[in-house]
Amino acid sequence: MVLVGGFATTDPVLEPMNRWLTARGWDVTPVTGGAGMGCAGLTVEALRARTAAAAERTRSPVWLVGHSRGGQFARAVAGAAPGHVAGLITLGAPFDLYGLGLPTLAAAAMVAAAGTLGVPGMATLRCLTGSCCRDFRDTLRRPLPDGMPFTSIYSRSDRTVPAHASIDPAARNVEVTGGHLSLLTGTAARRAVAAALGEHAVRPEYASTLSLGA
Repeated sequence: MVLVGGFATTDPVLEPMNRWLTARGWDVTPVTGGAGMGCAGLTVEALRARTAAAAERTRSPVWLVGHSRGGQFARAVAGAAPGHVAGLITLGAPFDLYGLGLPTLAAAAMVAAAGTLGVPGMATLRCLTGSCCRDFRDTLRRPLPDGMPFTSIYSRSDRTVPAHASIDPAARNVEVTGGHLSLLTGTAARRAVAAALGEHAVRPEYASTLSLGA
């Protein structure tokens, strides 16, 4: 399993979910990817490589679990590398780029402005409209491969990512209680994740397409 953090996420933020999944027997690879503040196109490519490596190491497709912007990245990888992905679970992920709370939009604008001015490791304003992230933007609402399990977990109490931005017609949409960060720590969110993982087995067509090392 690959656990993907979102905007401004560090390893300690992911640690409660990481520990919980590990205690349930999952082999978890946490990914914070520059705290989710870099170019989305480059971040997705890096995540695709990490996903492929995890699948080859475990010799089976892996689940992607993404929180917030990490859910955007995970959805993009699930669509681009289905042979390495068993299923997708997102937690408070905004599939409408501009359907965010005003504080979140303001923070994203500040990061883009800093990147445009030359701060290394930051997204730039060009990432919002330019060709470098066009494929990423297109994947946010693109249908996933047939048969790939996809659960989007969201909360109407989330002030960072409003519920409507997380509801995806391609997903099984599950509403839970709690705020944005509690989607990583709360009991309701964990129950929804456990249910999503428990309902689906690895699809054999994905396993058959893996290019595994010796």
